[in-house]
Order: sequence, then structure tokens, then C-alpha cells
Amino acid sequence: MQSGYVESLQIQRKKGQPFECVTWVELEAGKGIAGDCHALGGEKQIALISSESKQWIRIQEKEGLCFRKFQENIVIQGMDFARLNEGDILFTEHAAIEIGTYTKRCFPECILRLTDRPCVLTRGTCFGKVIKSGKIQIGEHIRHTD
Repeated sequence: MQSGYVESLQIQRKKGQPFECVTWVELEAGKGIAGDCHALGGEKQIALISSESKQWIRIQEKEGLCFRKFQENIVIQGMDFARLNEGDILFTEHAAIEIGTYTKRCFPECILRLTDRPCVLTRGTCFGKVIKSGKIQIGEHIRHTD
């Protein structure tokens, strides 16, 4: 088992509007984040990224194609995303998220791929679905069990 903590949270209340940083969110089982315009169910209810991957994006001189397209809901500090697999569960005190089958894929036209430069988005992000409703907040402990 590994653990970390919730570093930041974001929601998008309406499509086309910017994501909003918040201090807590309410997760709804089978849907996603309450109040988020993407809370429609399915396999990609929540987008997660490691803090290390988020920091890596910030320091890049050349922006990859996905840097503006990928928008996370939860940034997690202290968790090795390379050890997360489909079906693993992330638990907080009140909620649970199941890691899904979908991962961030590369696009052939991305400048990073065209110049043979690495991109951490394929291994430092994942999508999940809410399997237990509950509130989560910044600073909250989050643990991974497989």
C-alpha cells in the first residue's frame, strides 16, 4: 500500500468556462464531482495527476500538445502513479475512486513526440470513477490499495 495527500482540487462548473480551484469537493458514486459539468458517469469521471507530473509540466520550455487540453480534477502529492493499475482503489476518509482503464495517450503531432522528448503525462496521470460517495478536501490523506 502507498499513500499521499490531496494537494489541490479543481472543478469546471460550465463547459467553456475555466476550471476553478476549490478547497473541497463532493464525490458522487457513479457520476463524478458534484457541480462539475463533466459529472456524467462513465469511465473517466475524474482526472488525476501526480504533483511531480504537474510540476514537470510547469518547467517545460516547449509545451506539449496536451498541456492545455488535459485538465486534472485532483493533484496528489507523494503517490507513485506508475504503481497504479486498472481496478486499484484510492481511498480517502469518506470516499473511494477506482482507477479506470483509460490513460492519457500521446498524439503523433505533439512537439514532444516529434522531437523524441519524454512526456510524463502518459505515466503521471490517470482517470477514475467514483465508487463511494463522500467529501474530499485539500490536505486529506489518500491511500492506494491493489
